[in-house]
Amino acid sequence: MTANQASPARAGLPAAQAATARPHDPADHPAICCRPTDLPLVAVRKKTALYAPLLLGAALAAVLALAGSAMASPITGHDATSTGSISKILSAGDIVTGVRGTTNGDVILTGSHATGEGANTLPFLYQGPLTSAAEDSGFHALTPPFAGFMTGTFYGPDTSTYNPDTIPGGQVRAVGSYRTGDGVFNHGMIYLGPVSGGGTWTTIDVPADGSNTAGGVRACPSDQPGCVVMDTIAHSTMGNLAVGNYDLNLGHGVSGNAFIYNMTTRQWTLLQLGGSLASGSTLYGIWQNGGPGSPNYTLAGGSSAHLSSLRTQRAFLMNYNERTGHFGTPRFYNYGNAPALFTHFDGITAVPGGFNLATISKPQASSMAFVPTTGGNWPLFGRATWYPVDVAGSSLCTAAPAASCSKVTGNTVYQNQVMGLYVQQQKSGSGSGSVPGTYLATVPTR
Repeated sequence: MTANQASPARAGLPAAQAATARPHDPADHPAICCRPTDLPLVAVRKKTALYAPLLLGAALAAVLALAGSAMASPITGHDATSTGSISKILSAGDIVTGVRGTTNGDVILTGSHATGEGANTLPFLYQGPLTSAAEDSGFHALTPPFAGFMTGTFYGPDTSTYNPDTIPGGQVRAVGSYRTGDGVFNHGMIYLGPVSGGGTWTTIDVPADGSNTAGGVRACPSDQPGCVVMDTIAHSTMGNLAVGNYDLNLGHGVSGNAFIYNMTTRQWTLLQLGGSLASGSTLYGIWQNGGPGSPNYTLAGGSSAHLSSLRTQRAFLMNYNERTGHFGTPRFYNYGNAPALFTHFDGITAVPGGFNLATISKPQASSMAFVPTTGGNWPLFGRATWYPVDVAGSSLCTAAPAASCSKVTGNTVYQNQVMGLYVQQQKSGSGSGSVPGTYLATVPTR
C-alpha cells in the first residue's frame, strides 16, 4: 500500500507543523528481540488477499501477515504524543494508498476501489479537500485498457505542482499494478492524464535477464533457466523516477527486492543493499530534493541489510542521484528507537526541518515518524521522533456496531495527517463481518 508523498512547504502550499529538529545521532540500537517467521509467498498471498487484492511485494506482505493484530503496545525511550482526531474518509472498501498536494490546497489521492466482484478492485484517483474526501465529489474509479484486465490499484501519485516539466497542467501521474491472468501475478503500470481518465497507460515489468538494467544486473540468476519475474509493483513516483518492488517465482532464489525505474531513460536499477539482491529490501516512498529538475532524491522503505546479526526488518532512508547512480549511506530505524520485531516506512513527505513518514511496525500498527535533516539536497538523517496513531483505540474500532479492528496499517502521509487501512470486525443481530476502509488521523506535533 503506500506510495506516498505529500506537499512540502513550497509552491505556495500550506506548511506542516513539524517536530523540533534534533541533532544527528548515531544509528539506532541493534534489535535484540526476535526474527519474523519466514512465510511462504503462497501463504502470504492467501493471508493478505482479502484486504490487499494486489500484493505489496513479498517482503512487506509477510510483514502485514505478521501484523494481524491492530492493537498497539506501550513504548518507551522516545518522545511521543497521543494521536489527535481519527475519522473515516471515502466509502467502505475504498483503500487510500498515496497522496500528493496541489497548488490550490486540494489533494490527489490514489488507491483501490472495491468493485463488488470478489476481491477485484479498480484503481482510483480523487481530487479535492482531504478532510471531506467523499465518493460523490472528485472520485474517479478508472478501468485500465490492458487486454484481459482483471484487477488493479494505484499506489502513488505525482502532480504538475511538483514536476511541471514532465506532467502537464491539469494532469496527474499515478503508478501501481494490475493483473490479467496471463501467468504473471502483477504487472507494474503508469498512468498519465486527467483525474477523470482518458490519459495514457503504460505497462512496466522488471526485466529478468539484465536487459535495460544499470550494470546489467539480472533479477533472475543466470543458472536458473526457469526463473521469471512474477510481480512488478510500482509504489511511488516523483521527478523522472518510479520506485517499487519485484518478486521472482517460487523456487528461484529469495523473492522480494526493490527497484528504481527511470521513466525518461527506461532504465532499471535493482537495489543491492548489503551487496545482495536478496536482503528483503523494499522501496515504498520517494522524495525529490531540490525541486523540479534536481537529480537528488531520498528513498524510503524497509530492509534486513543492516549491521545487526538478527535479520529483522528495519525502516530506512537513503539518498540517490539519478544522473550518477550514486547511493548515499542508508540510515536504519526501529520504531521507538528501541528493539522492534520490524519497522517499515510506507510514506514520505518533506516538512520544515526534515521528513514525516507513515510507518508500519510491531508493536505499533500505525505511526508517524519525524526525521530531522541537515545538508540540503543530499541530507543527513537524524534521530526519529515517533508519534503512535492509535486507530484500534478510536471510535472507528470501538463504537457499535464494530467490535474491534482486526487489521490497521499506516499507508501514507500528507503534512502531519496519516492515512491507512482499518478493518472493522462487525457484530450485529444480522451476523458478523469484516469491513475495510480508510482512516484519516491528524497527528499533533511539537
